[in-house]
Amino acid sequence: MLNDRGMMGDGVIDLPLMRRWMEDAGYRGMHEVEIFSANNWWQRDPDEVLATCRARHRDCT
Repeated sequence: MLNDRGMMGDGVIDLPLMRRWMEDAGYRGMHEVEIFSANNWWQRDPDEVLATCRARHRDCT
């Protein structure tokens, strides 16, 4: 499990709520996505991974 975690939005964490907390606190900086997934996402086409990240990020608004 150390090097194979899911993509943001696949789990149970309420990402829209966390984003709202950050923005309500005044954060307006960049957002970063780290993907630790040697057995899944690292094996996929980078364009697919980026498209999924973008779509998930839009879902967090």
